[in-house]
Amino acid sequence: MGSGKSTVGPIVANVLGYDFVDLDAAIEAQAGKPVQRIFAEEGEAAFRALEAEALRTTARRDRLLVAVGGGALTFEENLTWALAHGTVVYLRVSLDPLIRRLRRGRAGRPLLRDEAGKRLSHQALREKVRALLERRERYYLRAHVVVEIGNRRVGHTVDAIVRALHRQGAGRPRRGGATAHADPRAPTDDG
Repeated sequence: MGSGKSTVGPIVANVLGYDFVDLDAAIEAQAGKPVQRIFAEEGEAAFRALEAEALRTTARRDRLLVAVGGGALTFEENLTWALAHGTVVYLRVSLDPLIRRLRRGRAGRPLLRDEAGKRLSHQALREKVRALLERRERYYLRAHVVVEIGNRRVGHTVDAIVRALHRQGAGRPRRGGATAHADPRAPTDDG
């Protein structure tokens, strides 16, 4: 969440000659409603079940780059599956730049709202994201590739990802493709 995967993912896919799928968008299309509504009406557990199912359907396609939400790979079965079926990339962003990205990004991220569904204050957002990262980073760091985003511009980030994938032997035609994983500290368009 907030790492920029929904921005750089399609560009990286294009450079590699892959198709691109944003897993949240695929879930929304299948469910016929936005992620925020799935969370509100059915709860996080229902969303996570849809997410796990959608992730596994990606193995049916070759040359595919999949952007997953910040929580998707924090479930051991999803992470193990992704590591076995593709090259997992963690787009790592430090806390302060991540908070800036999230503040100016899409407002509908369900996990970044309070119990009443209202946007969090700056301090509450910072604490929530810090806590999410603290819980999630142990999963994220198991990725095949970790790309430090820092203050890189989109083009430099794309170049860094492509170079890292090539070093891993990825980015060439193979079943399963690559999975771009967003840091919960980094700005993305997922929930």
